[in-house]
Amino acid sequence: MPETTEPETDLLLTREEIQAVTNEPLSESEAQSIAVQATDAVRDYCGWRVAKPKTETLTLPSRGGRSIFLPTLHVNAITAVTVDGVALHANDFDWDANGILERTSGRWPRGRRAVTVTLNHGYAACPGGISQAISAAVARGVLVPAGGIASETAIGQSIVYSRMSAGGLAAGAMFVDDELERLDRHRLQASR
Repeated sequence: MPETTEPETDLLLTREEIQAVTNEPLSESEAQSIAVQATDAVRDYCGWRVAKPKTETLTLPSRGGRSIFLPTLHVNAITAVTVDGVALHANDFDWDANGILERTSGRWPRGRRAVTVTLNHGYAACPGGISQAISAAVARGVLVPAGGIASETAIGQSIVYSRMSAGGLAAGAMFVDDELERLDRHRLQASR
């Protein structure tokens, strides 16, 4: 397993939580690798960080309307907004926790990189549905390191273990339908 530099605090589930749901003991580096793979898959699928709040500066496109949809579903704070490099006063915009940034007077300018927003976003803890989906996938062995049986059939018996490749798995291959439904509750919609 390659060593990771991702801090434990930025993972949706910790190494200990991953270890608790596996069917066999994992080394610390294997559990860390699985936690990183699961975090990356969920964040890629959902389209935003979901949990573990982080302050980021995002440069966003604008269609020139009064509202901009931020690539998040849980805003904790917005500390700065600039339009074409000019900082706006806090009275010039409003926002809600669901990721909508609204201009209080006038409109946002049209442009692909018209607005820059510094925000803190993400739930304090991993939402229960996401944590359950990750735990179920890990318990099924989907994220267990490669090297086991891929498929075998003999005398009417069949066994298949889905294993992580060197590049990891996409969430659609990692999770089953009911787990994807849990993730969908936290997924950015394409229309945003």
